[in-house]
Amino acid sequence: MPDPLAPLKRCELHVHAGGCLSVEDLIEMAGGRAGDIDWSSFVEAFEAAYGRRPDPAAMFRRAARGDPAAVEELRRHFVFTEEDGPDFARFSAKFGLLICIGRHYMRHVPCGGREVMGRALDHHRSRGVRYVEMRAHYGRTSDLPGFVEFHRTNAEVTRQMRGGGFEPRYVPSLPRSSPLPAYDLLRRMMADRPELAEVVAGVDFCNVEEGFPPKGVRGLFRRLRADNDTDPQAALEVLYHVGEIYFDKSLESAVRWCHEAAELGSRRLGHCIALGLDPEVSVQRRGGSHLREPVAERLDQIAWDLRHRRGLEDAGVEVSPAALEAERESLRGRDRQALCRRPYDDRRLEQVRRRQEFVLGELTRLGAVVESCPSSNLRLGSVPRPELHPVHRFLDSGVDVVIGADDPGIFESPLAAEVDWVAATTHLSDEALAARLGDPLQHRLRKGDPP
Repeated sequence: MPDPLAPLKRCELHVHAGGCLSVEDLIEMAGGRAGDIDWSSFVEAFEAAYGRRPDPAAMFRRAARGDPAAVEELRRHFVFTEEDGPDFARFSAKFGLLICIGRHYMRHVPCGGREVMGRALDHHRSRGVRYVEMRAHYGRTSDLPGFVEFHRTNAEVTRQMRGGGFEPRYVPSLPRSSPLPAYDLLRRMMADRPELAEVVAGVDFCNVEEGFPPKGVRGLFRRLRADNDTDPQAALEVLYHVGEIYFDKSLESAVRWCHEAAELGSRRLGHCIALGLDPEVSVQRRGGSHLREPVAERLDQIAWDLRHRRGLEDAGVEVSPAALEAERESLRGRDRQALCRRPYDDRRLEQVRRRQEFVLGELTRLGAVVESCPSSNLRLGSVPRPELHPVHRFLDSGVDVVIGADDPGIFESPLAAEVDWVAATTHLSDEALAARLGDPLQHRLRKGDPP
């Protein structure tokens, strides 16, 4: 019988190029060059995160000679598992192994900048994925010439690998700290190379979310809408990671950020754990972290509550304008980065659940799509157990959802495995799950383009 979940396994809408490479890829790329690669950034980050200094050159030399113990040692230094704990610094440290190799290829290997993207796309094509939107992030935000070269090369590779029933798209990631200069260069690149507009379908915001509220990119959204109106053939949409790792703020503010990212006009929202994980579970993950948030966040939350008072009250959220105005007045003179503390009790946790319901309803109304990545959320996003995964809450709501693998190489879990995991853990049959999600192609960027 045909697999009712097959369409979900043929369309990948949340994946990052570097995270697609496997341990075997790294050995093939670095085994013969291990002594020439600058490993310092990986070694330092790994020591800071894990408390020990590895010798990657030695590991790669041994692995290239076929030493199975070295291969397993490299796997322990690259693949991110539950044993690593929900620690973004540890994830970044392991990802740094690939970054060192990628930088060496870009700088010292002829046409080496094409290697990571080519391998990432080829993995998807070989696994039967027919449509993929591949994201990539250039980590050196001050190196604007490098930013352009990196994304131009990736877009060229993406364009060249189309065909034979395989249709990739490319989505460059912009730095959250200063998106407009990078965006300007990206638009200039597309103007100079108009053929690349065929595959560059949008921009992405990823990496560290804490400290970068959605309001910080309002100017980018305004510019993008104006540019799309001026040149519809090169229109770009926005993908936005939000509500994934949010220990720097209250649960209410984390829920609000998801709504604000959708209100700005994001086509799809990555992860949104803050909307689907039960608040009672959230406050127990990292003791006390959600009890405190900067005064600036609390002021933004008060303004949001007052602005959405009617909708919140319809969802059962208690909003007292007089109390909020009095609190706002008491906070006005304080340092905006000072921390204010508000404890949780059962009543407040129930109010957060109702806020989640309100925002899920708002996303449905706005047409925003949630991208849920099971393995990534369980290992990196501090979701403690499969039955608590936010995807189950999303499926029970009316919001549109797609399943993605995020980083199938570093998590060792490709898209098909992620879909099968959801099917195995949800209460829905395969047929009901397929009907609930629909064909993910309907949620692709620039939907008017042929898949």
